[in-house]
Amino acid sequence: MKLGIFLKFVVLFGLLAMALGAAGLLTYKNYRQGYYEGLASAQLATAVVGASGVLDAATEAGDHQVNDTLGIFAMFPFLLCVEMSASTGQFYRWPPLPCEIIKEEKYPLDYPDVLSGGGDLRFYVSRQWVNEEVSRELRVGILAMAIFLLIFLVGSGFVFHRVVGFPVGFLVKSLREISKDLTKHELIQRLTRDEIGELTDVLNGLLGRIREYQSELVRLANTDGLTGILNRRTFFAKGQDLLTRYQHGIYFIQIDLDHFKKVNDTYGHGIGDQVLELVGKLLQGSVRTVGEREPDLVGRLGGEEFGILLRTNNLQEAHSVTERLRGTLQSSTVETGTELLTVTGSFGLAEIIPGDTLDDLYHRADQACYQAKDRGRNQVVVATVPAIKSA
Repeated sequence: MKLGIFLKFVVLFGLLAMALGAAGLLTYKNYRQGYYEGLASAQLATAVVGASGVLDAATEAGDHQVNDTLGIFAMFPFLLCVEMSASTGQFYRWPPLPCEIIKEEKYPLDYPDVLSGGGDLRFYVSRQWVNEEVSRELRVGILAMAIFLLIFLVGSGFVFHRVVGFPVGFLVKSLREISKDLTKHELIQRLTRDEIGELTDVLNGLLGRIREYQSELVRLANTDGLTGILNRRTFFAKGQDLLTRYQHGIYFIQIDLDHFKKVNDTYGHGIGDQVLELVGKLLQGSVRTVGEREPDLVGRLGGEEFGILLRTNNLQEAHSVTERLRGTLQSSTVETGTELLTVTGSFGLAEIIPGDTLDDLYHRADQACYQAKDRGRNQVVVATVPAIKSA
Protein backbone atom coordinates (compact mmCIF):
# COMPACT_ATOMS: atom_id res chain seq x y z
CA MET A 1 0.00 0.00 0.00
CA LYS A 2 1.37 3.37 -1.00
CA LEU A 3 1.36 5.96 1.78
CA GLY A 4 1.40 9.61 0.79
CA ILE A 5 3.68 12.06 2.55
CA PHE A 6 0.68 13.69 4.27
CA LEU A 7 -0.57 10.37 5.65
CA LYS A 8 2.95 9.46 6.76
CA PHE A 9 3.16 12.79 8.57
CA VAL A 10 -0.16 12.22 10.34
CA VAL A 11 0.75 8.65 11.32
CA LEU A 12 4.25 9.61 12.49
CA PHE A 13 3.17 12.60 14.52
CA GLY A 14 0.15 10.70 15.84
CA LEU A 15 2.37 7.88 17.10
CA LEU A 16 4.87 10.36 18.50
CA ALA A 17 2.15 12.31 20.28
CA MET A 18 0.63 9.09 21.64
CA ALA A 19 4.03 7.90 22.90
CA LEU A 20 4.69 11.25 24.58
CA GLY A 21 1.17 11.26 25.98
CA ALA A 22 1.53 7.73 27.35
CA ALA A 23 4.86 8.63 28.95
CA GLY A 24 3.29 11.76 30.41
CA LEU A 25 0.31 9.83 31.77
CA LEU A 26 2.59 7.22 33.33
CA THR A 27 4.64 9.93 34.97
CA TYR A 28 1.48 11.67 36.13
CA LYS A 29 0.09 8.38 37.48
CA ASN A 30 3.19 7.76 39.58
CA TYR A 31 3.14 11.33 40.79
CA ARG A 32 -0.53 11.19 41.81
CA GLN A 33 -0.07 7.82 43.52
CA GLY A 34 2.63 9.40 45.64
CA TYR A 35 0.36 12.37 46.24
CA TYR A 36 -2.59 10.28 47.52
CA GLU A 37 -0.32 8.09 49.62
CA GLY A 38 1.16 11.25 51.13
CA LEU A 39 -2.35 12.67 51.61
CA ALA A 40 -3.45 9.56 53.53
CA SER A 41 -0.30 9.68 55.65
CA ALA A 42 -0.74 13.38 56.45
CA GLN A 43 -4.42 13.04 57.36
CA LEU A 44 -3.73 10.06 59.60
CA ALA A 45 -0.82 11.83 61.27
CA THR A 46 -3.07 14.79 62.06
CA ALA A 47 -5.78 12.50 63.37
CA VAL A 48 -3.29 10.58 65.51
CA VAL A 49 -2.12 13.78 67.18
CA GLY A 50 -5.69 14.76 67.92
CA ALA A 51 -6.72 11.29 69.11
CA SER A 52 -3.72 10.46 71.32
CA GLY A 53 -5.29 11.94 74.47
CA VAL A 54 -8.58 10.15 73.79
CA LEU A 55 -6.74 6.87 73.30
CA ASP A 56 -4.88 7.36 76.61
CA ALA A 57 -8.18 7.79 78.41
CA ALA A 58 -9.72 4.85 76.61
CA THR A 59 -6.80 2.62 77.55
CA GLU A 60 -7.42 3.37 81.22
CA ALA A 61 -11.18 2.72 80.78
CA GLY A 62 -10.82 -0.80 79.35
CA ASP A 63 -10.55 -2.84 76.20
CA HIS A 64 -14.07 -2.18 74.99
CA GLN A 65 -13.57 1.57 75.18
CA VAL A 66 -10.27 1.32 73.26
CA ASN A 67 -11.87 -0.62 70.41
CA ASP A 68 -14.69 1.90 70.16
CA THR A 69 -12.21 4.78 70.19
CA LEU A 70 -10.16 3.24 67.37
CA GLY A 71 -13.39 3.29 65.35
CA ILE A 72 -13.12 7.06 65.03
CA PHE A 73 -10.52 6.48 62.31
CA ALA A 74 -13.24 4.87 60.16
CA MET A 75 -14.09 8.37 58.92
CA PHE A 76 -11.22 8.03 56.45
CA PRO A 77 -12.45 6.27 53.28
CA PHE A 78 -9.02 4.86 52.55
CA LEU A 79 -8.60 3.13 55.93
CA LEU A 80 -9.17 -0.63 56.03
CA CYS A 81 -7.88 -1.51 59.47
CA VAL A 82 -6.06 -0.04 62.50
CA GLU A 83 -4.07 -1.87 65.18
CA MET A 84 -2.72 -0.55 68.47
CA SER A 85 -0.22 -2.22 70.78
CA ALA A 86 0.15 -0.76 74.29
CA SER A 87 3.32 -0.77 76.35
CA THR A 88 1.57 -3.15 78.73
CA GLY A 89 1.53 -5.75 75.98
CA GLN A 90 -2.18 -5.42 75.27
CA PHE A 91 -3.24 -5.47 71.61
CA TYR A 92 -6.29 -3.75 70.11
CA ARG A 93 -7.73 -3.52 66.59
CA TRP A 94 -10.53 -2.04 64.58
CA PRO A 95 -12.48 -3.69 63.20
CA PRO A 96 -12.07 -6.51 65.69
CA LEU A 97 -11.19 -9.05 63.00
CA PRO A 98 -7.51 -9.60 62.15
CA CYS A 99 -6.33 -7.23 59.47
CA GLU A 100 -4.63 -10.10 57.61
CA ILE A 101 -7.96 -11.61 56.55
CA ILE A 102 -8.93 -8.50 54.60
CA LYS A 103 -8.25 -9.54 50.99
CA GLU A 104 -8.14 -6.05 49.53
CA GLU A 105 -4.65 -4.86 48.57
CA LYS A 106 -3.23 -2.60 51.27
CA TYR A 107 -0.06 -1.16 52.72
CA PRO A 108 0.81 -0.26 56.36
CA LEU A 109 1.54 3.12 57.94
CA ASP A 110 3.20 3.00 61.39
CA TYR A 111 3.05 5.69 64.07
CA PRO A 112 5.17 4.70 67.12
CA ASP A 113 4.84 6.03 70.69
CA VAL A 114 1.52 7.78 70.19
CA LEU A 115 0.37 7.04 73.78
CA SER A 116 1.74 8.82 76.82
CA GLY A 117 2.61 5.52 78.46
CA GLY A 118 4.05 4.14 75.26
CA GLY A 119 2.18 2.44 72.46
CA ASP A 120 2.22 2.11 68.67
CA LEU A 121 -0.43 2.54 65.99
CA ARG A 122 -0.45 0.74 62.63
CA PHE A 123 -2.91 1.72 59.90
CA TYR A 124 -3.64 -0.34 56.79
CA VAL A 125 -4.45 1.92 53.86
CA SER A 126 -6.41 0.65 50.85
CA ARG A 127 -4.25 0.47 47.73
CA GLN A 128 -7.46 0.18 45.73
CA TRP A 129 -8.64 3.56 47.01
CA VAL A 130 -5.37 5.17 45.89
CA ASN A 131 -5.65 3.51 42.49
CA GLU A 132 -9.28 4.53 42.05
CA GLU A 133 -8.52 8.15 42.87
CA VAL A 134 -5.62 8.12 40.42
CA SER A 135 -7.71 6.32 37.76
CA ARG A 136 -10.47 8.90 38.10
CA GLU A 137 -7.99 11.67 37.38
CA LEU A 138 -6.37 9.65 34.58
CA ARG A 139 -9.70 9.22 32.80
CA VAL A 140 -10.08 12.96 32.75
CA GLY A 141 -6.46 13.29 31.63
CA ILE A 142 -6.85 10.73 28.85
CA LEU A 143 -9.97 12.47 27.57
CA ALA A 144 -8.19 15.83 27.64
CA MET A 145 -5.15 14.33 25.91
CA ALA A 146 -7.33 12.72 23.22
CA ILE A 147 -9.05 16.05 22.53
CA PHE A 148 -5.70 17.83 22.45
CA LEU A 149 -4.22 15.15 20.17
CA LEU A 150 -7.15 15.42 17.79
CA ILE A 151 -6.89 19.21 17.66
CA PHE A 152 -3.11 18.97 17.29
CA LEU A 153 -3.27 16.46 14.44
CA VAL A 154 -5.99 18.34 12.59
CA GLY A 155 -4.24 21.67 13.03
CA SER A 156 -0.75 20.43 12.24
CA GLY A 157 -2.11 18.37 9.35
CA PHE A 158 -3.76 21.47 7.88
CA VAL A 159 -0.59 23.50 8.33
CA PHE A 160 1.54 20.69 6.88
CA HIS A 161 -0.76 20.38 3.89
CA ARG A 162 -0.61 24.11 3.20
CA VAL A 163 3.13 24.45 3.78
CA VAL A 164 4.41 21.12 2.40
CA GLY A 165 1.70 18.82 1.07
CA PHE A 166 0.08 21.15 -1.45
CA PRO A 167 3.32 22.58 -2.92
CA VAL A 168 4.87 19.09 -3.19
CA GLY A 169 1.67 17.67 -4.71
CA PHE A 170 1.56 20.52 -7.22
CA LEU A 171 5.22 19.93 -8.02
CA VAL A 172 4.64 16.20 -8.64
CA LYS A 173 1.54 16.88 -10.76
CA SER A 174 3.41 19.45 -12.85
CA LEU A 175 6.33 17.09 -13.41
CA ARG A 176 3.97 14.33 -14.50
CA GLU A 177 2.29 16.62 -17.01
CA ILE A 178 5.60 17.91 -18.35
CA SER A 179 7.09 14.41 -18.55
CA LYS A 180 4.36 13.45 -21.03
CA ASP A 181 5.85 15.83 -23.58
CA LEU A 182 9.26 17.33 -22.82
CA THR A 183 9.17 19.31 -26.07
CA LYS A 184 6.71 21.76 -24.53
CA HIS A 185 8.65 24.67 -23.12
CA GLU A 186 6.69 24.88 -19.89
CA LEU A 187 8.08 25.75 -16.48
CA ILE A 188 6.79 24.67 -13.08
CA GLN A 189 5.14 27.51 -11.18
CA ARG A 190 6.96 28.40 -7.97
CA LEU A 191 4.47 28.49 -5.10
CA THR A 192 6.70 29.07 -2.07
CA ARG A 193 9.84 30.94 -1.07
CA ASP A 194 11.29 28.11 1.00
CA GLU A 195 13.28 24.98 0.14
CA ILE A 196 10.39 23.66 -1.97
CA GLY A 197 10.54 26.85 -4.00
CA GLU A 198 14.28 26.39 -4.41
CA LEU A 199 13.66 22.79 -5.47
CA THR A 200 11.19 24.10 -8.07
CA ASP A 201 13.87 26.44 -9.44
CA VAL A 202 16.38 23.58 -9.58
CA LEU A 203 13.88 21.35 -11.40
CA ASN A 204 13.07 24.12 -13.85
CA GLY A 205 16.77 24.52 -14.54
CA LEU A 206 17.09 20.76 -14.94
CA LEU A 207 14.13 20.71 -17.34
CA GLY A 208 15.77 23.45 -19.36
CA ARG A 209 18.98 21.43 -19.63
CA ILE A 210 17.04 18.29 -20.52
CA ARG A 211 15.22 20.16 -23.28
CA GLU A 212 18.51 21.53 -24.57
CA TYR A 213 19.99 18.04 -24.64
CA GLN A 214 16.82 16.68 -26.18
CA SER A 215 16.87 19.30 -28.91
CA GLU A 216 20.52 18.57 -29.55
CA LEU A 217 19.85 14.82 -29.71
CA VAL A 218 17.00 15.39 -32.16
CA ARG A 219 19.25 17.62 -34.25
CA LEU A 220 22.06 15.07 -34.21
CA ALA A 221 19.64 12.27 -35.08
CA ASN A 222 18.12 14.20 -37.99
CA THR A 223 21.09 16.02 -39.48
CA ASP A 224 24.41 15.18 -40.99
CA GLY A 225 27.16 15.81 -38.47
CA LEU A 226 29.54 17.40 -40.99
CA THR A 227 27.31 19.61 -43.13
CA GLY A 228 24.44 20.34 -40.75
CA ILE A 229 21.79 19.50 -43.35
CA LEU A 230 19.36 16.57 -43.18
CA ASN A 231 20.88 13.10 -43.11
CA ARG A 232 19.72 10.40 -45.52
CA ARG A 233 17.22 8.77 -43.13
CA THR A 234 15.49 12.02 -42.18
CA PHE A 235 15.58 13.35 -45.73
CA PHE A 236 13.75 10.31 -47.07
CA ALA A 237 11.33 10.21 -44.11
CA LYS A 238 10.37 13.86 -44.58
CA GLY A 239 10.34 13.39 -48.34
CA GLN A 240 7.91 10.48 -48.09
CA ASP A 241 5.65 12.59 -45.90
CA LEU A 242 5.84 15.37 -48.50
CA LEU A 243 4.80 13.00 -51.29
CA THR A 244 1.80 11.73 -49.32
CA ARG A 245 0.45 15.29 -49.24
CA TYR A 246 1.45 16.45 -52.70
CA GLN A 247 1.38 14.50 -55.96
CA HIS A 248 2.37 17.33 -58.27
CA GLY A 249 4.89 20.14 -58.35
CA ILE A 250 7.59 18.01 -56.64
CA TYR A 251 11.08 17.76 -58.15
CA PHE A 252 14.05 15.69 -57.03
CA ILE A 253 17.48 17.21 -57.63
CA GLN A 254 20.34 14.74 -57.30
CA ILE A 255 23.86 16.23 -56.93
CA ASP A 256 27.09 14.27 -57.08
CA LEU A 257 30.35 16.20 -56.67
CA ASP A 258 32.81 15.83 -59.52
CA HIS A 259 36.19 14.16 -58.92
CA PHE A 260 35.68 14.19 -55.15
CA LYS A 261 37.85 11.11 -54.60
CA LYS A 262 40.68 12.94 -56.32
CA VAL A 263 40.21 15.88 -53.94
CA ASN A 264 40.60 13.56 -50.93
CA ASP A 265 43.58 11.77 -52.45
CA THR A 266 45.33 14.98 -53.48
CA TYR A 267 44.58 17.38 -50.64
CA GLY A 268 43.56 15.06 -47.81
CA HIS A 269 40.27 14.37 -46.06
CA GLY A 270 40.43 17.64 -44.15
CA ILE A 271 40.06 19.61 -47.38
CA GLY A 272 37.47 17.10 -48.54
CA ASP A 273 35.42 17.81 -45.41
CA GLN A 274 35.70 21.54 -46.07
CA VAL A 275 34.33 20.95 -49.57
CA LEU A 276 31.38 18.98 -48.19
CA GLU A 277 30.65 21.66 -45.59
CA LEU A 278 30.75 24.35 -48.26
CA VAL A 279 28.38 22.44 -50.54
CA GLY A 280 25.95 21.82 -47.69
CA LYS A 281 25.83 25.54 -46.82
CA LEU A 282 25.45 26.56 -50.48
CA LEU A 283 22.58 24.16 -51.10
CA GLN A 284 20.82 25.04 -47.88
CA GLY A 285 21.15 28.74 -48.61
CA SER A 286 19.98 28.48 -52.20
CA VAL A 287 16.54 26.91 -51.66
CA ARG A 288 13.46 27.87 -49.70
CA THR A 289 13.63 26.48 -46.13
CA VAL A 290 11.08 28.84 -44.51
CA GLY A 291 7.94 30.61 -45.62
CA GLU A 292 4.25 30.08 -46.07
CA ARG A 293 4.68 27.29 -48.61
CA GLU A 294 6.08 23.87 -47.80
CA PRO A 295 9.86 24.28 -47.32
CA ASP A 296 12.25 22.53 -49.66
CA LEU A 297 14.27 19.62 -48.29
CA VAL A 298 18.06 19.49 -48.52
CA GLY A 299 20.01 16.44 -47.40
CA ARG A 300 23.31 14.65 -47.66
CA LEU A 301 22.54 11.18 -48.98
CA GLY A 302 26.01 9.74 -48.49
CA GLY A 303 29.62 10.53 -49.33
CA GLU A 304 29.65 13.32 -51.92
CA GLU A 305 26.00 12.74 -52.85
CA PHE A 306 23.34 15.34 -52.02
CA GLY A 307 19.62 15.56 -52.67
CA ILE A 308 16.99 18.28 -52.83
CA LEU A 309 13.21 17.91 -52.89
CA LEU A 310 11.94 21.08 -54.51
CA ARG A 311 8.40 22.41 -54.69
CA THR A 312 7.83 24.72 -57.64
CA ASN A 313 5.29 25.43 -60.35
CA ASN A 314 6.72 23.64 -63.35
CA LEU A 315 9.70 21.84 -64.79
CA GLN A 316 11.08 25.01 -66.36
CA GLU A 317 11.31 26.74 -62.98
CA ALA A 318 12.82 23.63 -61.42
CA HIS A 319 15.43 23.47 -64.19
CA SER A 320 16.22 27.17 -63.68
CA VAL A 321 16.74 26.61 -59.93
CA THR A 322 18.98 23.62 -60.64
CA GLU A 323 21.09 25.58 -63.13
CA ARG A 324 21.46 28.38 -60.62
CA LEU A 325 22.67 25.87 -58.02
CA ARG A 326 25.17 24.45 -60.50
CA GLY A 327 26.49 27.93 -61.29
CA THR A 328 26.73 28.88 -57.63
CA LEU A 329 28.65 25.71 -56.88
CA GLN A 330 31.00 26.22 -59.83
CA SER A 331 31.83 29.77 -58.71
CA SER A 332 32.74 28.67 -55.18
CA THR A 333 36.26 27.79 -54.11
CA VAL A 334 38.03 26.19 -51.16
CA GLU A 335 41.45 27.32 -49.89
CA THR A 336 43.78 24.34 -49.85
CA GLY A 337 46.82 26.20 -48.51
CA THR A 338 48.56 26.31 -51.85
CA GLU A 339 45.73 27.10 -54.26
CA LEU A 340 42.01 27.81 -54.57
CA LEU A 341 40.11 24.64 -55.33
CA THR A 342 37.08 24.96 -57.63
CA VAL A 343 34.14 22.69 -56.85
CA THR A 344 31.69 21.41 -59.46
CA GLY A 345 28.93 18.83 -59.49
CA SER A 346 26.74 16.77 -61.77
CA PHE A 347 23.00 17.36 -61.41
CA GLY A 348 20.08 15.06 -62.18
CA LEU A 349 16.53 16.51 -62.15
CA ALA A 350 13.37 14.38 -62.01
CA GLU A 351 9.72 15.48 -61.94
CA ILE A 352 7.09 13.58 -59.97
CA ILE A 353 4.41 11.83 -61.97
CA PRO A 354 1.15 10.31 -60.70
CA GLY A 355 1.75 7.04 -58.86
CA ASP A 356 5.38 7.84 -58.06
CA THR A 357 6.93 6.73 -54.81
CA LEU A 358 9.92 8.55 -53.41
CA ASP A 359 12.14 5.66 -54.47
CA ASP A 360 10.82 6.02 -58.06
CA LEU A 361 11.58 9.71 -58.07
CA TYR A 362 15.02 9.24 -56.51
CA HIS A 363 15.91 6.47 -58.98
CA ARG A 364 15.11 8.64 -62.04
CA ALA A 365 17.04 11.61 -60.61
CA ASP A 366 19.99 9.32 -59.85
CA GLN A 367 19.97 7.96 -63.40
CA ALA A 368 19.90 11.50 -64.78
CA CYS A 369 22.86 12.39 -62.51
CA TYR A 370 24.85 9.47 -63.94
CA GLN A 371 24.04 10.72 -67.44
CA ALA A 372 25.38 14.15 -66.49
CA LYS A 373 28.65 12.52 -65.43
CA ASP A 374 28.81 10.49 -68.61
CA ARG A 375 28.30 13.65 -70.68
CA GLY A 376 31.29 15.40 -69.13
CA ARG A 377 30.15 16.43 -65.60
CA ASN A 378 29.28 19.93 -64.30
CA GLN A 379 25.90 19.99 -66.01
CA VAL A 380 22.19 19.38 -65.46
CA VAL A 381 20.34 16.47 -67.04
CA VAL A 382 16.54 16.17 -66.82
CA ALA A 383 15.23 12.64 -66.35
CA THR A 384 12.94 11.27 -69.00
CA VAL A 385 9.43 10.20 -68.05
CA PRO A 386 8.96 6.42 -68.31
CA ALA A 387 6.75 5.44 -71.24
CA ILE A 388 4.58 3.18 -69.07
CA LYS A 389 3.64 6.11 -66.85
CA SER A 390 3.21 8.66 -69.65
CA ALA A 391 0.50 6.59 -71.32
